[in-house]
Order: sequence, then structure tokens, then C-alpha cells
Amino acid sequence: MPLPIKNDSGYSISVYDGEKLGRVEIEQATNRLAIAFPDMRKEFFVLLTEFIIKEGFTKERLSDAVNNVIATFKYKEINISDIISYDKRVKLYTYSEVTSLVTQGKASFGDFEIRKVDGKKYRVLKSDLNNY
Repeated sequence: MPLPIKNDSGYSISVYDGEKLGRVEIEQATNRLAIAFPDMRKEFFVLLTEFIIKEGFTKERLSDAVNNVIATFKYKEINISDIISYDKRVKLYTYSEVTSLVTQGKASFGDFEIRKVDGKKYRVLKSDLNNY
């Protein structure tokens, strides 16, 4: 399971929690990028592969990241960060945050799903999960 990341608004976690990548998926993804960006050198893809493995990409996250770059990138050359930074995240709520939202009438307990992350219980808005 991906680890939560802390930012100014609390904790968030990646929605990508699927099957880990194999060599074949990485080769397919880098081949697609090489076709879409023919000016990129072979060494770029070697380094990109190292980062993909280090970041613990899943099959779905890599596929989405590559599709996003191919569909939206407007320049001849890409950076490793254009792939590596791609993620879909949802906010993790603590019990006290959920209680506060419920008390204020902004949510109900039924709006949340419990997720265990590193042995701690968090809540995730079901509507956030449905958006992905």
C-alpha cells in the first residue's frame, strides 16, 4: 500500500494500489514514449526506468502517466519529472477531522470509507474514490 504524504492540508494517499510493474510493462511504456518523443536519447529512458522502479509505480499509474504525457505534452522533449510526478491522490481524514465535518453538517459518517495505512485508521471520502 502506498504511504501517505503530508502537505499543508493534511495527509493524502495515492489511489494507485494495484499490481506492481514488471520488466515488460516498463519496456512497453518507454517504447511508447520513444515513439511519441523521437528526439529523446536512449540514456533518458534508462534513467527514467530507474526512477519508475524507485518510485514504486504500479502498472496502472505508469500507463496513466504515459498516456497523460503523450496526450498533453506540447514540446519535443520531456523531463523525467513529467512522468514521475503524475499521481492521483485522495485526502486522508483523521477521526477528529471527520467528527468535525459531521458536527458542522458538512458530511455524514456514511460519506467515508475506513482505510488502514501503516496500522493507523484514516477515513477517505467515498466521492473522492469514485472520481478515479
